[in-house]
Amino acid sequence: MRLLKMKAALAFAAAACATGQARAADRCDVMMSTQETASGKVTPEALTKLRDIGPIYRLDYSRDILALSPDGMTAAFQIHRADPDRNRYCVGIVTVSLARRGSSTVIDTSDELIIDQSPAYGWAAYSVGVPITNTPRWSPDGRWILYLKRVGGRTEVWRATASGVGPAKQLTHNDQDVEDFRIASDGKTIVFSTRPRQRERETAVDAEGMRGWRFDERALPIAGARPQAPAAQIEYFAANLDGGLQRPASVQEAAIFARTDGVSAKASAVAAGPFGEIAWTEPRSNLVYPADYRIVAQKPGDKPIVCSSELCKLGSLSSIHWTGDGKRVRFIEREGWAGSQIAIYEWEPDTQRVKRVYVTEDNLIECHPIDHDLICLRETSLEPRHLARIALGGGRIEKLFDPNPQFASLNLGRVERVRWKNQFGVPFYGDVVFPTDFDSHRSFPLVVVLYRTRGFLRGGVGDEMPIQSFASNGYFVLSVDVQDVEAIVGKQKNAAASAMAFNHNFLGRRHILSAIETAVRTLIDRGSIDPKRVGIAGLSEGSSTVQYAALNSTLFAAGSMGSCCWEPIQDALLGPKIAERYHERGWPKLIDRNAEAWSSISIMTQPERVKFPLLFQLADSEALAAVPTYTALEQAGVPADFYMFPNERHVKWQPAHRLAVYERNLAWFNFWLRNEMPTDPARLEEAGRWKETQKNWPRIPTAGEP
Repeated sequence: MRLLKMKAALAFAAAACATGQARAADRCDVMMSTQETASGKVTPEALTKLRDIGPIYRLDYSRDILALSPDGMTAAFQIHRADPDRNRYCVGIVTVSLARRGSSTVIDTSDELIIDQSPAYGWAAYSVGVPITNTPRWSPDGRWILYLKRVGGRTEVWRATASGVGPAKQLTHNDQDVEDFRIASDGKTIVFSTRPRQRERETAVDAEGMRGWRFDERALPIAGARPQAPAAQIEYFAANLDGGLQRPASVQEAAIFARTDGVSAKASAVAAGPFGEIAWTEPRSNLVYPADYRIVAQKPGDKPIVCSSELCKLGSLSSIHWTGDGKRVRFIEREGWAGSQIAIYEWEPDTQRVKRVYVTEDNLIECHPIDHDLICLRETSLEPRHLARIALGGGRIEKLFDPNPQFASLNLGRVERVRWKNQFGVPFYGDVVFPTDFDSHRSFPLVVVLYRTRGFLRGGVGDEMPIQSFASNGYFVLSVDVQDVEAIVGKQKNAAASAMAFNHNFLGRRHILSAIETAVRTLIDRGSIDPKRVGIAGLSEGSSTVQYAALNSTLFAAGSMGSCCWEPIQDALLGPKIAERYHERGWPKLIDRNAEAWSSISIMTQPERVKFPLLFQLADSEALAAVPTYTALEQAGVPADFYMFPNERHVKWQPAHRLAVYERNLAWFNFWLRNEMPTDPARLEEAGRWKETQKNWPRIPTAGEP
């Protein structure tokens, strides 16, 4: 392996990529080098090729993105970059010095990203298309770094020197993917988890198909006819750190995956202190949903101490850490208007003193204490994720590692944070991105992007709308953060009751649409936005809002959906297992024939009510759910277009697909909001179809037209 050392800028040298990929190593070398320069507009390709530290969406908060060395002076993490031309990723394990003038080292690379395949509903896997949180782990002596690496379609544990000198070595060899691992305290053994009997489960499902598959709780029709295989039990194995014998782990060895002794089984987060202290968060009560969490701390030989302050009333995903002296517990919470800020607090168990030491509108994804400072993964609205050192005393921020230094040289639209209340008095917030050619004397189109705006404004939830590319092409963008269910319906007795209250008479959907319309009308009143050229787009919760708006709002001229749809036939498409969950949350059964309940959301049964053209770009595993909706729109003469992407999940993970979605969304809104045909010859055919459907649809005026 070639080693490159850097200060301020990172240059990756790729190890061997997949067999048969022509000069793939050279390709990764080029893709990962930050010596490149950039200027001008933010293109969809530039956004697609950003280098990401860890997953953008975290499914498992029990795994950290950052791993600190035993001496606390070096951080290790995974970084990856999409390559749309090859439809692959370049992936690296990186170490960064935490000194004031940090340097970076690449210790290993690969070209396969590990996508989360966690079991759900009793099934072997229920992937939503996001990467795992791949936590590197340091050997106790700081000599080695271990991590999960995927080569040839198999995920195993690998080892590299912390210095990056010498080749990386594969430590485990299995027929099934390794899911997680730990290093034993002796520093000589690793214990890892896998499901060796999963292949038997899959083979049994295939064999059953020879006699015909029964439609039962294993069915997920939208994903295909094959039943979901039941999840095999996790089994634990041990292997030598130097790569030797692999064997079943003992009960004592497997216990390394269990919670720390004395920690509540209901704990959401656990932190170990430097001198044997432990702290955790646990629900205050099980009588309301969502539960408030409290912090509990325990020092060696002492009884647990519960934080008595209301400032310690946390959410389930709050993170906690001990300070280096073992005297205080730091925790992070969202607060302020509609939860638009992140605050860091310190609690001293001995005195019960709680104080806020830092507050920001930036997004702090993960933080670890170092001396009196914090090492954080940080994003701002205009800065992609980077590693920063934050001085809690004065608030000084120092970038230690920026994987995308060239991005700041591009022409970016400025961002303004806005706050407002919907017609029901519930607070919301959002970020307004200005066109890069903004002129107060001109009128611009606006696109609303849903449904989170926290940190870097890249593509909205699902990463499908190239926000800064829209700004570069003369658009305003309103990125809306949708309030959580609790803010709309209050606390309920359980999750089902909360969902039922949210869905009853579409109360939650009315709140969200009201918030969006209020914000858009306020921006229109400011005078720079054309009220006839407003679009709306989203995935998942965002798509649900677009669907609802298509029937219940006259404010929008075009919409785009990354997933779809809520319709009366959804029971049949989702299968009995998931349909049951929907019923528990207030959705009617198919046999209820409840037309009134569906009247506010179903496009399939009333396509003539749709107010604006709709674009569907869906994963093949979800596309069947949109077929009835799209068919009804076509038959009703409503402009619509529908694209399906193979081997995809809810969040599209393949680089070529992500770029295609970006580019088509931009072309779609250019056509319907600007009456503009694409210049790319490859898009003329699809735009020609849009033009045909436009003939019998109200024409959207271009800028300057009456």
